[in-house]
Amino acid sequence: MKIDFTNSSPLTKYKILSNSITPRPIAWVSTMDENGVINLAPFSFFAPISSDPIVFSICIMPKSDGSPKDTLKNIIKTKKATICMCDEKNLKSLNQTSAELEYGVSEAIKFQIELEVAESSYPPIIKGSPLAFMCNLYEILKIGENSKPILLEASKCFIDDKIYRQDLNFTLKNVGRVGKYYQLPSSLIDSKSL
Repeated sequence: MKIDFTNSSPLTKYKILSNSITPRPIAWVSTMDENGVINLAPFSFFAPISSDPIVFSICIMPKSDGSPKDTLKNIIKTKKATICMCDEKNLKSLNQTSAELEYGVSEAIKFQIELEVAESSYPPIIKGSPLAFMCNLYEILKIGENSKPILLEASKCFIDDKIYRQDLNFTLKNVGRVGKYYQLPSSLIDSKSL
């Protein structure tokens, strides 16, 4: 089968990338709207692209109705986001936050996800996150009509004392990383998620 991307729908392209470039880490992004409502959303189109400065890319697709995702709206307004790395104990909550809710409805409240403040000038982290990056908007790239690649520059990092090591040699076991195509228990799988 050969697929010509010039004649393919945005969904076709997304599905091919999503299912072929694996495994990928998932950024669990916390943002805040102008009224202080916390939005939580997972993004599997996520990668570090620079270490000095630390810059991450997150590709944000529109909602199923074509409207911008809450994460994008909030980052444009506040210029801030917090990227939490998920571990196994938070998989169910991570999956729940992939649901499309109305703007101004907090996933943290709807799904009873505990948050904690790691840095008061940034959106909170998910309680129990082993590692999180507090980020400022670096740039929104103009690529195509549908996806919005956003570059976020990390200004601070939270590392749970349980995994912190002075030599900064974290292993897969310490961090408990979760990514696209991590083997979720069947009870947690939602075919529309991530």
